[in-house]
Amino acid sequence: MSLELLMTSAIKRGLLLSDFEDMTIGMILDYIMFYDDQHSTSKQDEVRDATQADINAFFGRRKG
Repeated sequence: MSLELLMTSAIKRGLLLSDFEDMTIGMILDYIMFYDDQHSTSKQDEVRDATQADINAFFGRRKG
């Protein structure tokens, strides 16, 4: 990621140019990731263990 892209991404998420004087690149990246996590509209599926039926479906096997 270029510095210009990093700055553009941070500004789109609400940082001001003056904020860059007090923040390190790591802090800016953390801010971007935190912002994205807080403003995410997609719901991630809950992780669960696969059942035998899931495994059979994955490999295309049929019961019988």
